[in-house]
Amino acid sequence: MKTWVWLLIASLISQGCGYVSTSSYLKHIETITIPRITIDEVTTTEIPELTEFEDQVTTIVQRKFATKWKEGNDSLLTIRIKDFIVEPIALDANNNPEQLRMSLILDYSFLDRVKNKVVDAKEQYVQAHDFYIVEGRGDPPETIEFAMTQLIQELADDFYSRLAEQW
Repeated sequence: MKTWVWLLIASLISQGCGYVSTSSYLKHIETITIPRITIDEVTTTEIPELTEFEDQVTTIVQRKFATKWKEGNDSLLTIRIKDFIVEPIALDANNNPEQLRMSLILDYSFLDRVKNKVVDAKEQYVQAHDFYIVEGRGDPPETIEFAMTQLIQELADDFYSRLAEQW
């Protein structure tokens, strides 16, 4: 084999797949504060009890971040849900919904209080979960309650990956 081929192979092997963990990018942070997450507006009637939903979102996000940081003042993550929407995205022949999209539109800010800088902040961030409500469409149908739990868990996982681990 030619020398340049060996060099290319060696280069690719030494670089790996390009996947790099930067989980130590905030190694100076040991604690986090996540205040209660609240909802400004609701476009849907699907949330049975708003206070319970806010509590559930807050608890799941706090638990996820507690796997890395304990409660304290090194950092601050504030999340404000601007809207909660449930809308049909697929209809059957009679215009009955078969698939729904559940979305949270939110603003968030993640502050490094040790270095006094904003690590990340976004307005109008959208977290969505698509799900079927009828049988025979590939994925099993989900109830609104189950879909809410899935949406919240996906939000916590995405925020943790984005902010705590920065994958």
